[in-house]
Amino acid sequence: MAEEADRGVQVSRAHASERREKQYSLRLNTEEREKLDAAALLHGMKLSRYLIEAGLAMGRGSGLAEQRQSVDELMRIRVLLGRTASNINQIARYANATSEFPDDAAAAVRYAKDLMIRIDALVRRVV
Repeated sequence: MAEEADRGVQVSRAHASERREKQYSLRLNTEEREKLDAAALLHGMKLSRYLIEAGLAMGRGSGLAEQRQSVDELMRIRVLLGRTASNINQIARYANATSEFPDDAAAAVRYAKDLMIRIDALVRRVV
């Protein structure tokens, strides 16, 4: 696993245009290296990317695990919001076809607004 991280395999980055000019050497004992390799693998990252993300997260006052939990929760909320949007579209279609506004329509819109508030709170916590 450590050998894979040392092979220099290119991984695309969103900020690939930003050239990294600084290089740092890090001394680890075998146990520390194994633990870091395992943590990087758990997060689906190369060791170098994991160390950068973990360091930046600590600088923001949040841990990488906490950040991952927030991202997972955002993904769950995204699914809920998609389903809610579909329900609201069905309500609108019904209302347009029948000129009646269903009783549960206001609750669906309120639920969508609550989801958006949760998303805003999570984004503020992560960023």
